[in-house]
Amino acid sequence: MKTMAFAAFALVASAALADLDTLSLDGTWDFAFARGENLAQGRADFEATDRIVVPGCFDLMPKWYAQRGLAHYRRTFTLDKPALNAFLKVKGFGLQAKFFLDGREVGVSRLAYSTIELELGALAAGEHTLAAALDNNLAWDMELVYKPNYDFYLAGGFFHGVELRLQRRPVELDRVVVRTRDWKTGTVELTLEAKGELPAELTAEVSFDGAKASSVAFRDGKATLKVPDFRLWSPEKPNLHTVAVSAPQGRSATRFGIRQIEAHGKAFWLNGEKLWLKGVNRHESHPEDGYATSRRTMYRDIQLMKSIGCNYVRGSHYPQCAEFLDLCDELGLMVWEESLGWGNWRDLTNEVFIADQLLQTRMMVRESINHPSVVITGYLNEFGSEREEGRALSDRLIDVIRAEDAGHLVGFASSHGWEDACNDRTDFIAFNLYPAWHGQIGRAMTPESLAEVIREQFDANVGFLRKRYGDDKPIIISETGCYSLYGNHDPMGAQWTEEFQSEYLENFLKVTFASPEMSGFTVWQFCDSRTYFRGGSDIRTKPLGYNMAGLFDRYRNAKLAAGTVKRYYTEGR
Repeated sequence: MKTMAFAAFALVASAALADLDTLSLDGTWDFAFARGENLAQGRADFEATDRIVVPGCFDLMPKWYAQRGLAHYRRTFTLDKPALNAFLKVKGFGLQAKFFLDGREVGVSRLAYSTIELELGALAAGEHTLAAALDNNLAWDMELVYKPNYDFYLAGGFFHGVELRLQRRPVELDRVVVRTRDWKTGTVELTLEAKGELPAELTAEVSFDGAKASSVAFRDGKATLKVPDFRLWSPEKPNLHTVAVSAPQGRSATRFGIRQIEAHGKAFWLNGEKLWLKGVNRHESHPEDGYATSRRTMYRDIQLMKSIGCNYVRGSHYPQCAEFLDLCDELGLMVWEESLGWGNWRDLTNEVFIADQLLQTRMMVRESINHPSVVITGYLNEFGSEREEGRALSDRLIDVIRAEDAGHLVGFASSHGWEDACNDRTDFIAFNLYPAWHGQIGRAMTPESLAEVIREQFDANVGFLRKRYGDDKPIIISETGCYSLYGNHDPMGAQWTEEFQSEYLENFLKVTFASPEMSGFTVWQFCDSRTYFRGGSDIRTKPLGYNMAGLFDRYRNAKLAAGTVKRYYTEGR
């Protein structure tokens, strides 16, 4: 039995075009739900009472809506020939999981939202039975990367599917990792990864974009090559290439893009050209599907973001699924991807929490390394970045990210303004700010006082950050906004109306776009999303269990603020 929080793991390229033999396990599974039970009670021989579809969130289905407890899943599959080894790949799940194969326990993971892979061992030809127990309970006394107060609904289920990957040879190519080494000449480094140990030297046939293959010598699994007739990837021109590698150990292929992202001189630079980030925060959320959003919903969301002038999206606040990143690669939308965390300060010295944060962050970077759209890797949204223990964990996370050499910038979203102490080693500075909405209550009584408090808070935060960290790093707003109820209008601009939200964002956009210190703006958020639904008591409590700060409502209907943001994003900077 392997516990994924600490055990060795293997990861695959999500954009792989050829790989190990793969068997999809999506579809209809046997199912049973036990309210109040937890992962320790998970078993393979449960009595099924229902059937359920994978992928999907079980606690958003009518029969188990909003219930917490233990969900049991089971299905059979058949192999037409044996496998020397097999690997179970789970593409995001909630919230803890235990797996069984043919009645024996084969793995446990508490890394919610992450794509994980469990080694199952050799499999004979014939029928096999896979079972899983998923625990969606919330409790403060559990040492987990998620907590009950996280400001988004923590759902249970398999979010983007389950598959079986089959190894047929003692050593078999698993994936090709592509790193841009010189964007001006199209030079890339290929790294071969395998199930089993590759020889120190090998010769393989390499083909770019389907052209005639050539023989290439790999040493320690690496080779540096120039891509013929290369084209750069950018939001305006999202050019993609493919590479296929054939060797005695098998064949693997993947899609990739050539680009370089940099941060210096108060600015971002993409392929040598100055870049101003214009984006939104997006939860993977839909009223019926929760986190198990369809490819159609993802495609539509990206179209809507680009229609208002966005060139990037911040994936809040957990690893993004491969299907979404594939679409961002294809459609030209840059991505800030971050590992799971929200407002953590109690856990910053907990060794279990620290180990899980380091592991899930490394797994995330490795999983998305071939996606050119991912230009930023982040972590621990709004953690205790004013604390020394926060600084210690932040530095360790930065080391883990940079060790993967993925070509990403590194940073986090701070909510501590002029107290922040963790940006010395980041590539850029990002801060969340909600004047007169969270804090400074009463300062929005008139349009003039709202504009004044936004300007005051903006100037104070930017002034401190420049004094504390110097003049070189770019600074961006990583979150700001306020709530509105779709369809609610008032010529007086009352709070919760579309007019107030539009006015609020207009004030913030105006000061940010006018400031020479700033290099980006990120609206909170793209669309209204499900969050906790029975806590809180004041006006900021989430009405109807939703965070309603979206530019679009939960069904993607545009609010007035979407037009306001579009005007600045398409006409400014």
